[in-house]
Amino acid sequence: MKARKVTAVLVALMMGLSLALVGCSGGGGTSSGNVKYVILDENITTEQYGVGFRLDDSDLRDIVEYTIVEMYNDGTVKKIAEKYADQGINFDAFVLTETDVKEKPTWDRTTLLVGFDQDFPPYGYVDDNGNFAGFDLDMAAEVAKRNDWDIKLVPINWDLKDAELASGNIDCIWNGFTITADREKQYLFTKPYMDNTQVFVVLADSGIKNFADLEGKVVMAQSNSAAYYALNDDMPELTKTFKELRTIPEYNTAFLELDQGTVDAIAIDRPVAIFQMAAHS
Repeated sequence: MKARKVTAVLVALMMGLSLALVGCSGGGGTSSGNVKYVILDENITTEQYGVGFRLDDSDLRDIVEYTIVEMYNDGTVKKIAEKYADQGINFDAFVLTETDVKEKPTWDRTTLLVGFDQDFPPYGYVDDNGNFAGFDLDMAAEVAKRNDWDIKLVPINWDLKDAELASGNIDCIWNGFTITADREKQYLFTKPYMDNTQVFVVLADSGIKNFADLEGKVVMAQSNSAAYYALNDDMPELTKTFKELRTIPEYNTAFLELDQGTVDAIAIDRPVAIFQMAAHS
């Protein structure tokens, strides 16, 4: 797995490249100046993220949810969001502001094992110093600190997340984990903490401006991602127009393929798109 180029993002910002200059504000596929990528104006779907736990781990779920609301109320969530604002995190999209948990329960362990995808910036990734970083990981670390737990960050193969959780290798999945009706049968979730949209990213000079222009094109999504399932399950008529819908384990390689012209569009979470667009521009 390749580390994310956080330095590239910071350098771009220092040079005065705004998010708009890398096409992060959409624009229907239009571009000007030095724009390399654009996000299409039409969204694939909207969704919400939650922290996922084993079905029998309600006490841990309740502790985490209760603590996150504490962090929201005392301004900590806003500070963490601002830390990653230049990488695509929007505090206004944070929605876990209250909980039905009246009293925080106890948990009989001392170390929180957090499972995450290390190739999913800005929620979880490896920075240029080889350290784990990201909005979700900072949130998890603060929750652990407030409950006097040690924390162990466990990078996982996203395709094997169910087995990792069931085996006890991790206590929770905390990394842009989309809440769906099917998943709610397999996991306990906190209330949603973040609103998100799935979008298409294309090269600015591709001529692709809307969904109709994707006909006959090669589209790529992360395997077992919300974008992949949305295209297959919720938008089959659109997907049928593609030449091919390919999958890939992580998005850094997807952007390399987009640059090389082996794919025409990437289906991706908007904050992840913003991070990757800046890193590859």
